[in-house]
Amino acid sequence: MTYDLIIIGAGPAGISAAVYAVRQRLNMLIISKDIGGQVAKKAVDIENYPGFDKISGSELVELYQKQLKANNL
Repeated sequence: MTYDLIIIGAGPAGISAAVYAVRQRLNMLIISKDIGGQVAKKAVDIENYPGFDKISGSELVELYQKQLKANNL
């Protein structure tokens, strides 16, 4: 199979890239062990993420999963 884009990692940058790729109708592949990257593994409370005063890593990963599902990823 041929891909327009291969994304390595499903942390914040990888998820953003995937959402933009879907909107551009690119054929893509995401390679990752899990969703969330270091956010899921190490972040307890995040206080510097745009749009949130404070959010836990697990809450942010849930939002990532929701956005991926909404975009059929």
